[in-house]
Amino acid sequence: MLKINKILFLILLVLGPLFVLNAQEGKWSAKGDAAYQKGNYSKAISLYKKGVKAEEGASCYGLGLCYLEGHGTSQDLNEAAFYLYRGAELSNLKASAEMLVRLADKGNADAQMLAGHCYQVGYGLEEDLSKAIQYYQMSRKYNLKYLVEALQLTIDEELTSASSASQSGSDTPGDEIFRFATQAPEFPGGVQALVNMLAQNAVYPEYCRAREIKGTVLIEFVVEADGQVSHVKVKLSCFPLLDNEALRVVSKQPRWEPGILDGKPVRCYYAVPMRFAM
Repeated sequence: MLKINKILFLILLVLGPLFVLNAQEGKWSAKGDAAYQKGNYSKAISLYKKGVKAEEGASCYGLGLCYLEGHGTSQDLNEAAFYLYRGAELSNLKASAEMLVRLADKGNADAQMLAGHCYQVGYGLEEDLSKAIQYYQMSRKYNLKYLVEALQLTIDEELTSASSASQSGSDTPGDEIFRFATQAPEFPGGVQALVNMLAQNAVYPEYCRAREIKGTVLIEFVVEADGQVSHVKVKLSCFPLLDNEALRVVSKQPRWEPGILDGKPVRCYYAVPMRFAM
């Protein structure tokens, strides 16, 4: 099992639960911190778990630290990673996200995936898609190929847009992408057929099923003038494994009927929400 340098984490482990998050603590995290400071780690964990159910970010952070060093329980780096992530997600806790990144840098694959998401959406850290890609690629335990490609596409398009803005008349005729058309793009068989296709092909990631992670991913893509689907991106993220699965399914679509404007087929944006629920 990966060994964590206890000296590296000593200050935050001793002071973090009580002082770093004092302004953001809730009912259960405050009680958990008090028990932690007295060395009653089993009680602290019990209290933190109640706070986790109440969606207190500070309780998630405290529980993550307990798992990290095995206070009151066996050391479990994967559990530590998950609860440190939840602390950043629920309360935007910088201390929780930074601790997660340190664990990721030590080689824990779960922490790498979750740190990537903190950078992707800005949970406790400044949003940085390049760093998100870096951590997703480090996490070889999870194949996040589609998410990495989508984030890189977003970066590339932003760079292209910035470059084009500085050059007048640089757009090629036919390159414009429309959000509205006289006739919107249509999936073969209509909306219900699209819904059925997504539902039949999506696979609920086991990690998410085991942890009861659910939610909606909004995927945006372009229906080209010839009906092909391209430029598939995450418009609204939920969780990296769910994002990746939604991207995978949407990327495998058949040819659409293109959007029509002024009697001609044109490139159009289209967005599809994918709801993951157990």
